[in-house]
Amino acid sequence: MVDITPTAEEIAQHFSAMDDSVTLINATVADDTDALRQFGTPAEVKLMVTRNTDHLEIQAAKDWYSDSSKSKTPYTDAVTAGKAYVAG
Repeated sequence: MVDITPTAEEIAQHFSAMDDSVTLINATVADDTDALRQFGTPAEVKLMVTRNTDHLEIQAAKDWYSDSSKSKTPYTDAVTAGKAYVAG
């Protein structure tokens, strides 16, 4: 298997997608009214939050993530909040 290191632009795109997940998780945890309207049921909202927390965890396992000097706090906090929301 060939390990291809992403370019700086690709890494920036990954972080941008992760930022979108953080925003979505945090907004849903704060007030899930819009998410319920969009996804229909609490179970579907929890599934969406799970997909986004999974995305953050998958990306956090990548070398480029750990190599980055970017603060990881927003990502780890969103995973924690998202998992608590799903469990609640």
